[in-house]
Amino acid sequence: MFLNLSLLLLSSFAVPDAGQTACDHETEEVLALDFEAFDQTEGSGWRPLYRAGCYAQAARLLRDWRERNEPAPNIILFHEAQMWAYAGNSASARELFAQTYRDDGSVGAVTWNLYVDGNLAFLQRDRAGLEAAAAALASVPKPSGWDNAVDAHGQPIALPWPLNLNVLEAMLRCWDATYEIAAHCHISGWQRPDPVG
Repeated sequence: MFLNLSLLLLSSFAVPDAGQTACDHETEEVLALDFEAFDQTEGSGWRPLYRAGCYAQAARLLRDWRERNEPAPNIILFHEAQMWAYAGNSASARELFAQTYRDDGSVGAVTWNLYVDGNLAFLQRDRAGLEAAAAALASVPKPSGWDNAVDAHGQPIALPWPLNLNVLEAMLRCWDATYEIAAHCHISGWQRPDPVG
């Protein structure tokens, strides 16, 4: 009996496996963040989990934040879809990506929808669909004033046109890779994190 109790006590104070700690996070504290801090700030919100390769945990965190903040910005749903895709859960990713289309008729919506088309085509293993999405995106005329864009502080900022074409082209170059790798093929020096959870 004493041996069993001793083993129980020891196990309750056991040091966790070092590989598990990177995916730990203070859920309630993170879920309480506003949109800017949760989604748009590097090193904050769900992004540390993404950087650590904890994709499923990041997806669940995005889902929980979205459910607490309905209606959540469209980009939250897109990022959740990406995290599921990085984690290898293509079915969940496809379902969510299909909900991220924009219908306001703007040039931004047109280019965004083509980007979504390309992501879905990659996950559906539809190379012709991905090629068509990339070609259509490349053909969208640049809006007037695009080269005079400024950031939130009024500082000039150089933005490529069209946005996200480089990602779709990278997916074509890395067609035989996983979504996680293909979606990062456009980033020079990117290294796949060691998934830990």
